[in-house]
Amino acid sequence: MNTGEEQLTTNVANRFSAAASSYHSHDVLQRITAKQLLEQMSPSARLLDLGCGPGTSFSQFETVNEVIGVDIAQGMLNTFTTDFPAHHALCGDAHNLPLLCDSIDTIYSNIALQWCSNLGGAISEANRVLKVGGEFNASIVSENSLCQLADLGLNVNSFNSEQVIKRCFDLKLWHDVHIETRAITVYFANFKSLLLSIKGVGASTVDPKHQLNQRHVTLRGRGDWQKLVNKAELSRAPEGLPLTYHISFIKATKTR
Repeated sequence: MNTGEEQLTTNVANRFSAAASSYHSHDVLQRITAKQLLEQMSPSARLLDLGCGPGTSFSQFETVNEVIGVDIAQGMLNTFTTDFPAHHALCGDAHNLPLLCDSIDTIYSNIALQWCSNLGGAISEANRVLKVGGEFNASIVSENSLCQLADLGLNVNSFNSEQVIKRCFDLKLWHDVHIETRAITVYFANFKSLLLSIKGVGASTVDPKHQLNQRHVTLRGRGDWQKLVNKAELSRAPEGLPLTYHISFIKATKTR
């Protein structure tokens, strides 16, 4: 990676490490996507949880006999090892995994790879560590997510489209590549808790050129803040204030 990419990786790692202690208070989206991702999987033997965060239970799968969690944030790995002492934790980057070639049977990655500066490179690296016939399963935040915040005039992350994600899979290396993008809306009691749901999982500061810039909110005076809250309230549904993500669910098998 170049210096800019290294700095971005460091920034992401620091942000997610700082969020580790509060992660489970705000991971509504991650729990929804994890459920759907686990339902599509047919894992076996040695499983890599890529961008593992504080960890996921795979106890429902009798075919999984070893779980390795890789994350760039040491704070997340500290929680991971506490909650899942039987799993193996490795601090590493999706672009350069600390694993041998052809050493993994299944890859699971939930709401993590959208933060990669080079998604194609991360997919290639996943292919490198997978065994031939190994299964890759991932959920990735994609284009048009956080539309309610954009409608309020806030800067939001620029995510890859489904078409861009598809192009990251070299069909000489993968087969049965299936990508389905679904809109998932989560609801919050108030606007502050909505914003905290983003910050609380470590996602409030990523690439300075493509970030949710909450300073437009937190540095306003009380009057301007109230106007923003009032505008947000116009979208309130019976379940609460909505925040919509578009999630691309991916399943693919390594050819070679």
